[in-house]
Amino acid sequence: MKINFRYLIFSAFWAVFLTAILLRFLDLQLWQYHKFEDLANNNRNFSLPIKASRGLIFDRYDRPLLLNQRQYYLITDPQQLYSHLKVIDRDTALNYLATDSAKILSSDYREYLFPALSHVLGYLSDDKGQMGLEKKFNDRLAGIDGVKEFEVNARLKKQKLLRRTETQVGQDLNTSLDPELSTIAMEAMQGQKGTVLISDARSGKILTLISSPSFDNNLFTDKDLSPEQKSKQQDEINRLLADPAQSMFNRSIAGSYPPGSIFKLVTALAGLESGKIDRDTSVLDEGVLKVDDFEYRSWYYWNYGKTEGEVNLLKALARSNDIYFYKVAEWVGADTLAETARQFSFGQATLLELSSQASGLVPDPKWKEETVGEKWYLGNTYHFGIGQGDLLVTPLQIQQFIQALANQGQMCQPSLLKSEPANCHNIGVKDSSLDLVLTGMMQACNQGGTAFPFFERNSRVYNEANTAAQNLNKGAVACKTGTAEFGAADEKGTRSAHGWWVGMVNPSYAKATEGMPERIVITVLVESDEADQIKEGSYDAAPVGKKILDWIEENR
Repeated sequence: MKINFRYLIFSAFWAVFLTAILLRFLDLQLWQYHKFEDLANNNRNFSLPIKASRGLIFDRYDRPLLLNQRQYYLITDPQQLYSHLKVIDRDTALNYLATDSAKILSSDYREYLFPALSHVLGYLSDDKGQMGLEKKFNDRLAGIDGVKEFEVNARLKKQKLLRRTETQVGQDLNTSLDPELSTIAMEAMQGQKGTVLISDARSGKILTLISSPSFDNNLFTDKDLSPEQKSKQQDEINRLLADPAQSMFNRSIAGSYPPGSIFKLVTALAGLESGKIDRDTSVLDEGVLKVDDFEYRSWYYWNYGKTEGEVNLLKALARSNDIYFYKVAEWVGADTLAETARQFSFGQATLLELSSQASGLVPDPKWKEETVGEKWYLGNTYHFGIGQGDLLVTPLQIQQFIQALANQGQMCQPSLLKSEPANCHNIGVKDSSLDLVLTGMMQACNQGGTAFPFFERNSRVYNEANTAAQNLNKGAVACKTGTAEFGAADEKGTRSAHGWWVGMVNPSYAKATEGMPERIVITVLVESDEADQIKEGSYDAAPVGKKILDWIEENR
């Protein structure tokens, strides 16, 4: 029998072809059915997210510090997925909602009510918290978005609603902040660069944390604007970002500064706790302390050519005498001084509920040798003892330290949350040492001290026979001023300086202060600027503290 190879080849071809089609059919209908069903459904179904309302942030009196404002849009074709949206006002939207609600779409945007609190509150961008509490608690405030799923046709027209998942509103945040007090603190700064912190001495709760200059966080609000408005907004943001005064920089927590004479409180405690000094230990101030070929002058001699003779601890604190604290630092030693500073939480970021905190720097001989590659000299110890040299602190660290002094040695974790219980620990300082330091601070606010804005007030309530605690309860202010040099000297040998003032007081002295803590702690830092190269604790920082305290006792 003759084989027809052409027929066999033709038959084999069709057999393979039909088998391939059959296998492809089985693949599509059986094995990949669910895959293509999902693809078809994805083309037919459309999910529209429903934005959850963001939680609010409240002050210590349970009043909102910001609002969720609503922006309304008119949908030209509610059945079309990508319909044109037109911004309309609230009254127009309410009319539509009463008659044809399907044509209305709305979204929220933040409105911040207190410019003084911009740094601590932060702002939103692309629906996410940026800076401050908005960033730290973004997940808590944001809530959970919902979704609406529609069936659509080939022309992207909605056919029917398939599924709707409701939103979960964000949680609110209750803070310890006092917005009026914060606004007064900002006004008291009178445009100077710097910061003010005010807290409850018994709990560490923050009432005020402002950084000056501030900025308008509403500038970053996500809402629909005209092209002209959007361009203007971006120009303002660009100017803000390029501001040489660094308005968006939170000086309270992220700035590192030499503490100057405020650190003499640490040096005093180091001397007392180590037994190197007591109440009666005295030093002869001759204006200049000479060591070999080096001279270390006191600020009083440098500025006025005067000396103070024999100086004991209380007078040294009241007058912020450099010579005295040079010698105490020498007697204590750099390592013990550094250890004491770290005992009081310097050199480490606090646990306040804000990010981007600086840690500062507590130097010691080992650090200098390893980091700078140089030996530590006695002069370094002198500078360390008066809060100069390489020592750096944040204003918040200073505030936490002063809070511990005002709270019988109980240092509390600073907190912005009203509901969080106080978290305090004993810093391990004898009551007798604390009482001496507080008495010296009180004398700094008395006639003859360095904080002259408070002389008149303390003269009415201070009694030398009382303990420091008794005088505080009577309304006396215990305080310390500081002027800290930084940077290189100019052609005249002058270095820029910033001014500090720290104080503690029972604010109920003048009148009942409903809602105010029994005892508050205030830290003021005023930075130098181009107009004034030197800012002083007595003349620039202390008046800010006085204005704040006067307002509290007149208005709270």
